[in-house]
Amino acid sequence: MRNPRIAIIGAGASGIGVAKALKEAELDFEIIEASRRFGGNWQPDGPTSKMYDSAHLISSRRNTQFADFPMPDDYPDYPGHALVFEYLRSLAEHYGLPAHTSFNTRVTRMDKTVGGWRLEFHDGRHADYDVVVVCNGLLGRPELPAVARNCPIPSLHASEYRSCEQLRGKRVLVVGGGNSGCDIAVDAAQAAQRAYHSTRRGYHYMPKFIDGRPTQEWLMDEAARFPEEDQYWEHVQKSFKFAGYDGRDFGLPAPDHDIRACHPILNSQILYYIGHGDVTPKPDISRIDGQDVHFSDGGSATIDLIVWATGYRVDLPFIPTEVYDWQNEFNALFLRMLPALHDDLLFVGYLNTPSGIGNLANITGRFVAAYVRARMHRSDAWRTLMQMKQQPGQLDLGQQRFMDTGRHAHEVDLWKFIKTLNFLTARLQTLPQTAPLEAVQ
Repeated sequence: MRNPRIAIIGAGASGIGVAKALKEAELDFEIIEASRRFGGNWQPDGPTSKMYDSAHLISSRRNTQFADFPMPDDYPDYPGHALVFEYLRSLAEHYGLPAHTSFNTRVTRMDKTVGGWRLEFHDGRHADYDVVVVCNGLLGRPELPAVARNCPIPSLHASEYRSCEQLRGKRVLVVGGGNSGCDIAVDAAQAAQRAYHSTRRGYHYMPKFIDGRPTQEWLMDEAARFPEEDQYWEHVQKSFKFAGYDGRDFGLPAPDHDIRACHPILNSQILYYIGHGDVTPKPDISRIDGQDVHFSDGGSATIDLIVWATGYRVDLPFIPTEVYDWQNEFNALFLRMLPALHDDLLFVGYLNTPSGIGNLANITGRFVAAYVRARMHRSDAWRTLMQMKQQPGQLDLGQQRFMDTGRHAHEVDLWKFIKTLNFLTARLQTLPQTAPLEAVQ
């Protein structure tokens, strides 16, 4: 039986994780990367980079590293972006992935063929593959709110932000309450003439360290002490408040959602600078007149520069919508990976969880390798999986617990996702017969 030829589009952390697993499974693959090196968004520069000087991991080293290739011992608990990039490069080198990678190669179109997919490249070449795994990431296209259109104030999206020198001496408004928005607001506190931070609602803030440990590690350790989830989260919130991380104590509005319903904001400095008057919190923008920004509470501020930290949208322009309507069907992906109408197309890395990438990439990569092998054999487990993916709503990945916002469109419950994916991988790895997959439901 001929091994399928597999294309992996994107050499970021997810693409590296898939390639690593396919190599371990002795499957034939090629990574296709538009830039000149590994690292995806973690590259210090280049077409896909989203890095700014102050960018660090928000998940700890222990929770971000690939367990079978740990980060160096001299890395801090929260490495900066340059160290993360170097780690991903070293990881790819360690597993021999450069020999399987076509750099500076951008996919411009992919079309269905009888045996799989034909990929066209920017230089006019094309190649045929049996299976395609798309890993170009959630941060495809910057998202801007309606109020940003035709904005007369000089503006930039967070994707264009590189250092606090862009803010130096200006009256700066940072819009957006996610982790990047909080990072940039902290930079503005130190460099801008005046720093404002506009958010739509109140949030739950988490420190990066608590009780002498990285917060995620403390959270995992503390969970074992409580028999009920509600008791655990009550304890967590009391601990954060005692540590000084309740936004209400700094004049911010109370969150309109449960702490479990939002992707965590880990930042030890934003409330500090608000408390010292170096960042002035503001609600949502109502309108912009010249250099004056008016807010929903009736207040206003004169602004020299706006930084829109307002998120991203998935962008897959190389996939014709008549082949796969990714603009309308992407959120219906089974396991956040498998489209209903194609068994030779997978999407990896298009989900959010409150964790680092390493172990998720390993787990997801093993699933992809098992899936490809089971598809080769048309095993019973694979056929059952193909039936299951026609009814994605029946699979509980914990989506219901999260807020109904664009920021949380790709959020899943970490432990439910891991448990489900490990179960399915184990069944797919058993050839040619296996136990019924329906048990996962």
